[in-house]
Amino acid sequence: MNKQKSKHLDKNVIYLFLIAFLISASVLAYRYTKYAPCQDVVLSINAREFRQDELIKFKDNTENANSWAWDFGDDSEISTNKEALHFYKNPGEYTVKLIVNNICETTKTITIKEKLFVIDSTKLPIFKIPRTIKVGEILIVEDETNNASTWEWRFGETAEVNDTNRIAEYAYKEAGLKTISLIINGDVNHIAEKRIMVLALEEEDDDITPITGTNRNIRDNIKANPTGESDSDGNLIAVPLINESQFKNKLMLISQNKLTANTFSEYFCGNINKTVIVNGKEVSFLLFCEKIRGKRLKIKQLTIYREEGSNCIKSVGIKHSRFGIL
Repeated sequence: MNKQKSKHLDKNVIYLFLIAFLISASVLAYRYTKYAPCQDVVLSINAREFRQDELIKFKDNTENANSWAWDFGDDSEISTNKEALHFYKNPGEYTVKLIVNNICETTKTITIKEKLFVIDSTKLPIFKIPRTIKVGEILIVEDETNNASTWEWRFGETAEVNDTNRIAEYAYKEAGLKTISLIINGDVNHIAEKRIMVLALEEEDDDITPITGTNRNIRDNIKANPTGESDSDGNLIAVPLINESQFKNKLMLISQNKLTANTFSEYFCGNINKTVIVNGKEVSFLLFCEKIRGKRLKIKQLTIYREEGSNCIKSVGIKHSRFGIL
């Protein structure tokens, strides 16, 4: 009787293995019939500009594709279309992932830049200034902008705010071409700037100097390099020309505490607080000079950008080794 029971159990085990084999074979057969070899996924990404809030077109060009899953890398919803339009709310690097036919996958990293700011000319402050003024004379300027409630006047000799009233007064201490700037209602994106020539006080001995060969060269230089500004006699004002090598040497002297930022005032047409690009970042030139003071500075590349038709520097591109500066 025990022998019969043992034989009965052996048959059940055989049947169990047989059923498991048939199920496994069916699954493998189904997978084999449904399997398609994974091809190279081909996608294209097109945009006028890769900037925040700008529409970007994503398209799959893979052959025999019938399903898609777009992950744009910014926690937004997955798109299941062959072509997708998407925009990014913030600048930065994003990894875009596309899965085709639920199995084939590719990724691509894109960089989104900050949105370009467009200046609205109707929001610029309105004020008038004379062409020239003498050292020590009181300059009075008045803001004529509608709906202005706060004012920040800078008169080009320092980076500090010199007056916070609608009608501002200032007396220059040094001669030269100066830049007057005004910000209203705290809107730093809309700054109005105008240049004024500050004349030195006349000396008592006003002898006429004959025109020599040297003086002719100076006069010719003024005609060849105008800034567009004129003095009280209608003569064009010349801005001294400084090349990249000379500019670099003066920066090195600032880092060694042998010069100050005011050394560059005449080259910047009196506005040493202009924006420069340092290692890809925007910073005021005056602040950069303060940052490099007393630091080890190694300038790798320096490019000067000048205003068209004059030697006036409007910006500078600087690449340097990082020694805890910027």
